[in-house]
Amino acid sequence: MIWQALSQKSRARKLELFYNLILPMPSDSVLDVGGECDPTGSSMQLCDNYPWKNNLTVVNLDLNALHKLNRIYPSISAVAGDARWLPFPNKSFDIVFSNAVIEHLYTWENQQAMAREIQRVGKRWFVATPNRWYPFEFHSRLPLVSWLPSGAMQKAIRLVSWNHATGRYTTGMQAEELRLITPAEMRALFPTSLIVGNRVTFYPETFVSVGPEGEVITPAVGEWRCRRH
Repeated sequence: MIWQALSQKSRARKLELFYNLILPMPSDSVLDVGGECDPTGSSMQLCDNYPWKNNLTVVNLDLNALHKLNRIYPSISAVAGDARWLPFPNKSFDIVFSNAVIEHLYTWENQQAMAREIQRVGKRWFVATPNRWYPFEFHSRLPLVSWLPSGAMQKAIRLVSWNHATGRYTTGMQAEELRLITPAEMRALFPTSLIVGNRVTFYPETFVSVGPEGEVITPAVGEWRCRRH
């Protein structure tokens, strides 16, 4: 399906941005917040792609995902933990990576807590999330619903949305945990960061906080960047 192909291409592009803007080195300690593995390669996860797995730590609330990670990649450190209260000392990682996690934290207050924790434990960070203003919502695979107020979006998704387990549109799906973020909100969450657009179609489907500014590579001319307001 076209939207699945676009999503996979977008993930591949985000990984490309990560390597180009963060420039990880073999000795860097890296934390993947909310990461999981998929060795088939279809979901383009960092833990499947990262070449220096002995310096990679994954923190996740999902114990099944951690058990799977331990089984497939025993050299990766798998830690049970909540993104709002990361169980690590200040600046204990050279790099913190998180892709498509922060929009699932229910509330703005939870998103603020996750952003604070990432900036507390990481010397540099790369945090990606869907763009609320993109006219197609990839979780539900519905057009324009992300432009609605949160309550109206939830009602629309319950009426009909894509069921990833069955591979078809169904009714009654719940998405109360989903709170999509605007570029301006991302700037508020990560005030010392560059906000970089990730575009594979006509407009950035996702955007990334890369920071702190001055310690990461500035995107090349032509790369979409959020204006400072």
